[in-house]
Amino acid sequence: MTIQAQILKLLEDLQAKLGMAILFITHDLGIVRRIAGRVCVLRAGEVVESGAVAEIFDNPRHPYTRQLLAAEPKGDPPPEVTEAPEMIAGEGLKVWFPLKRGLFGRVADHVKAVDGVSASVREGQTLGVVGESGSGKTTLGLALLRLLSSEGAIRFAGQRIDGLPSKTLRPLRKGMQIVFQDPFGSLSPRLSVGEIVEEGLLVHGLAGDHAARRARIAQTLEEVGLDPAAQDRYPHEFSGGQRQRIAIARALALKPRLLVLDEPTSALDVSVQAQIVDLLRDLQRRYRLAYLFISHDLRVVRALANHLLVMKSGRVVEAGPARQVFETPQHPYTRALLAAALNLETVGDGGVAT
Repeated sequence: MTIQAQILKLLEDLQAKLGMAILFITHDLGIVRRIAGRVCVLRAGEVVESGAVAEIFDNPRHPYTRQLLAAEPKGDPPPEVTEAPEMIAGEGLKVWFPLKRGLFGRVADHVKAVDGVSASVREGQTLGVVGESGSGKTTLGLALLRLLSSEGAIRFAGQRIDGLPSKTLRPLRKGMQIVFQDPFGSLSPRLSVGEIVEEGLLVHGLAGDHAARRARIAQTLEEVGLDPAAQDRYPHEFSGGQRQRIAIARALALKPRLLVLDEPTSALDVSVQAQIVDLLRDLQRRYRLAYLFISHDLRVVRALANHLLVMKSGRVVEAGPARQVFETPQHPYTRALLAAALNLETVGDGGVAT
């Protein structure tokens, strides 16, 4: 959010300096309200409403415009059980990438993507991990899942997994799944929806014969709000929100205990964001899932997370109950993120609210 504010300020400065026109295409209505003079609302390839920003935001006439303006994720996360068992925990995690120099490729320095971070998530709990681009959020999630090499202890459901070989770790992987940021890039265009969801079942030898797997896939698609008959269609036939539901179904088919959600709503428009947030909360209530929710969108995080981890340059600068961090942030960086996210203040190049 701080970087977003800096880029918007840069565009405003360039516009004032060069006198240029800007056509800004976005699904973020907060940005539209801040920088635009006029706005066009498109639906199904047609302009359904247009006019001055203040007029459209204050007195929207078209039902679709009113739907968009009312679609910000709302509500609170499911209440956590403080005595619930710990699903995933990392202690003093480090992921350093070497920087090599010279003819012989000697290591001259390291990029400290994650530098001594500790985090844990309990059953039925959501830990939100926030920070600007490059802060180490995604690297932390991949390290906890052992998809990246790291230093430090990692426990899954009470079992130490950081030293396990791949063959021993594989049976545990069905209990820990990930949903990626881009619903357009994370699904193979060559596979049908059924084949995409079935892939994990085949790897882990679950759900019996072909007919049993088809029934399991149909049930899972229904759980995420999709027509079970859709399993014979291909990803290009679906909208962005529907594709993200397919990605969630792929993870959910294995009946995991932990989901790492890496920016799962950032590529979606606000109305679809709200639907995905509602879906995730419903699934968590139903199955007591533990979520590690990685995002830079604090409005979405506030609707989902019980606890918050704020990262900057590979380190945790603030952590605690989400409500406490949102209402009384202690670190200047956290305050800058909140100010940028809620459009309360502008953010200078130093990343501190001004």
